[in-house]
Amino acid sequence: MKFVIRCLFVATVAVVAVPHDLFAQEGVEGIIKGAEDIQSNLDITADKFEVDQKTGWTTAKGNVHIKTYGHELKADSVRLHQERGDVEAKGTVVMKRDGMGAWSGDYIEYNYKNGKGMTGKGFMRAGEFFISAEEVTRDSDGTTVAHKALVTTCTNHVDHLHWCVTGEVIYKENDYIKVKNAIPWLFGIPVGYMPYYYRDLDRHYGFRLVPGYTSKWGAFLLGGYVFNIYSSERESGPVLDGITHLDYRTMRGVGVGQDLSWDLKRWGKGRFDSYYTLDDDPPNGLADHNWVSDVSEERYRFRLRHMADITPRDQFILRGTYSSDSEVAADFFKKDNMAESIPMNFVSWEHRENNWAGGAVVSGPLNDFYSSVSRLPEGWLNITPQPLFNTPFNYESQTRAGVMSRDAAYYENAAPAYMYYPGDWANYNLTRIDSAHRVTLPFKVKDVLAVVPRAGYHGTYYSDSELSGDLDRHSADLGVEFSLRGTAELDNGYRHIFEPYLDYSYQPVTYEGDDKDGRIYMFDRLDRSNDWMNQFGMDGAWLPYTWHGVRPGIRNIWQKRNDDNVMRNVLSLDTYAAVQFNSEGEQDQKGVSMYGTKIEYKPSEAVDIKFHGEYDPEDDKFAYVNFNTFYQLNKQLRLGGGYLGRDHEIYDYGTMAVNSWNRINENLVYGGFTHDINSTWSYSMYLRHDLRRNEMDEVGGYIQYSLDCLVFQLRTAYISGFDRVDGSERDDDYRVSLTMWFKAENKSSEDEWLAW
Repeated sequence: MKFVIRCLFVATVAVVAVPHDLFAQEGVEGIIKGAEDIQSNLDITADKFEVDQKTGWTTAKGNVHIKTYGHELKADSVRLHQERGDVEAKGTVVMKRDGMGAWSGDYIEYNYKNGKGMTGKGFMRAGEFFISAEEVTRDSDGTTVAHKALVTTCTNHVDHLHWCVTGEVIYKENDYIKVKNAIPWLFGIPVGYMPYYYRDLDRHYGFRLVPGYTSKWGAFLLGGYVFNIYSSERESGPVLDGITHLDYRTMRGVGVGQDLSWDLKRWGKGRFDSYYTLDDDPPNGLADHNWVSDVSEERYRFRLRHMADITPRDQFILRGTYSSDSEVAADFFKKDNMAESIPMNFVSWEHRENNWAGGAVVSGPLNDFYSSVSRLPEGWLNITPQPLFNTPFNYESQTRAGVMSRDAAYYENAAPAYMYYPGDWANYNLTRIDSAHRVTLPFKVKDVLAVVPRAGYHGTYYSDSELSGDLDRHSADLGVEFSLRGTAELDNGYRHIFEPYLDYSYQPVTYEGDDKDGRIYMFDRLDRSNDWMNQFGMDGAWLPYTWHGVRPGIRNIWQKRNDDNVMRNVLSLDTYAAVQFNSEGEQDQKGVSMYGTKIEYKPSEAVDIKFHGEYDPEDDKFAYVNFNTFYQLNKQLRLGGGYLGRDHEIYDYGTMAVNSWNRINENLVYGGFTHDINSTWSYSMYLRHDLRRNEMDEVGGYIQYSLDCLVFQLRTAYISGFDRVDGSERDDDYRVSLTMWFKAENKSSEDEWLAW
């Protein structure tokens, strides 16, 4: 017969092991009384119980199972001295506790009053880590020390582990694992020695090693060590981590770096990266070409990032990058260079209220071989659409004012005609005040036709201009938008929304000032054909010529009700056109100037298709096409691809000396797939093909092998070379790398073909 005892018991220690002895008539009362004295919510089951009133020991034998708040203990027999708090458990002991995981062995001694304890040989689970030790002791502060221990995340037999670390292990519940005199083993072979190893259970600390080969670097080994510098004892306190880099490239030499990352909680998160290498093979051959700075053997980069939501309405952002030369990012930081070929350096502050938002920014390049606009500083104020003085009219505005400064990029060794990019004419320093305002009067006719007439003004003052002195620019926008909306409920939970619309606009542009031929400097963003849907928005400079016409369109949306009774878009189709009545200036044109359509199709989570195209009837060609699709056939196979094409004039005030710069011309196709063959093997391939040159731009992929605890991935890529506009050549680049990570880290492979 199995006996069950339930009583009140409040545990204040990590592990509770409760014993009893051979059961007698008065033993039950003794157990209940003793448990009540300990005062805990405790469930005990066992085959037999015994209480020794003289010695104070209570013993439970046979399938002992003890449960209390966050704790669970199983053993063949358990002894408990309720006055001293001593616990002894023997025979197939399994102990579980929230935050600690599980420990199993043959014997454990423990004191539930002071938290101290000791075990013999056994096994302990700490999160994703499995710890085997000859002897384990635990202090009252929750720190567990495992002597002659082995740490791994593998699940196979201890004699056949794929990786492990041996040494003396110190484990703090829900906090960290430390290993002293650590020896890492890979497939039974020792691969190093670390006098001290630290791993935070919430953060991925530890070593990083990436071997590989590229045609620019030769064979390489990229090494890094991620570690904690400071962690506050308070959960809401700051954390400071570090990453130390030590890299070796056979063709380029040794590179070192030190990164710092911080989490200041309310005051935001940030990172500082520093890197230095004494390059054995710097690209000196590029120094004689245009738009490439001098490149010496000493190469470096410093980068700072910080962002903080100081209050729910205030945001602060800081970004800055300083480099030794214009090619260091392309040579050593490929991903950063692809995302940001010219670094963005700025400090900004933004404050938002319900009806308005404002802020200020200071920005500009930190290296003279980059050219961009510096704002020193610029402030802005946006007023969101809102009723105007309790009238039916709505008002909105955007205003910016600041000092704009620009120095053309300077290259000392370039040919005289190309020493400055885009030319020394681009050097300026001026004050700009820009303000756009719009008033609308939305109303409905018979609750069917929505009508939104509008009147807008956009004025800009420049203290200097390209061909003259100060310049005023004034624009107006007069128009009205009509739209209808019809809804039909269809079978099987579908809904169809039909929205025809028509936008009439008249936008005259005039220039005022002493010199009617004055041109604004090109730091103002001008709308282009690939931005046609937003041609008449307020976030950029309005069209630099008179525009008079209509923009008709039809929007269709098919929706389906999901399991949560919420309608989601399955298919949306928006077709529109731009019809000019008359225009003036360089863009003189009448009739249809643009056809466009946007399509989004998502019948399920497995399919996602998007298309946006704009056709220019005057040139009889597509000015802009962006098509991409993603399909997940099943959990094992996902594939996708797309096409990107652009062919249109850059609407500008003037033209560049190089004709190819006056037109955007891109023709690119890309695709890829990832196939998880089984839980062990997977592979992926991707490609990007330039249709203009009819040659492969990039092709690559990986093969991945997964064990129960380790993942190995071999990645390869080929990037074709090309001739730059300035005559310099970029050679073909071949890349091979091998990465390894713990499967417990749940690191997912990147589908690079989805990033285009």
